[in-house]
Amino acid sequence: MKDKVFKNLLHSANGYSVVNSGKQLAKGYKPDTVLQKDNDYIIMECDTGTSRKGYLGAMLKAGRFLTNEKNGILILVIKEKPNTTVKQIAKHLREYLVWLKPLTNLSVVYLIETTKYCPDKIPLKLLSSEFERNAIMIKTNDA
Repeated sequence: MKDKVFKNLLHSANGYSVVNSGKQLAKGYKPDTVLQKDNDYIIMECDTGTSRKGYLGAMLKAGRFLTNEKNGILILVIKEKPNTTVKQIAKHLREYLVWLKPLTNLSVVYLIETTKYCPDKIPLKLLSSEFERNAIMIKTNDA
């Protein structure tokens, strides 16, 4: 899915509002979409690449932003390829999230395949039961 298409989707989650679509959230940090409810954030990145370093970088940047009073989650929307599946990326990121935990309020990373997140060009409601059935969740207490 192209960046512009992803940013223009009607992303939604109960109680959250879209506050950012590709603009600078913090110095040097421009996530694709950000939803906010008080001090809770849902940060979203959509990536069609195959670089595990890119996914790790997205997680580190989200972790860096989610400090002090800011709490939140990261959702990575991924176009799967033979060498880059949601399951492979989740396994790769898990140990880094555990390592990052003492430095951040990033508590959960979700990974979901593009066509599962946006079937029929309509995105799933974030954190809904249907979303959670289709995504892989990595929590900091996973090891």
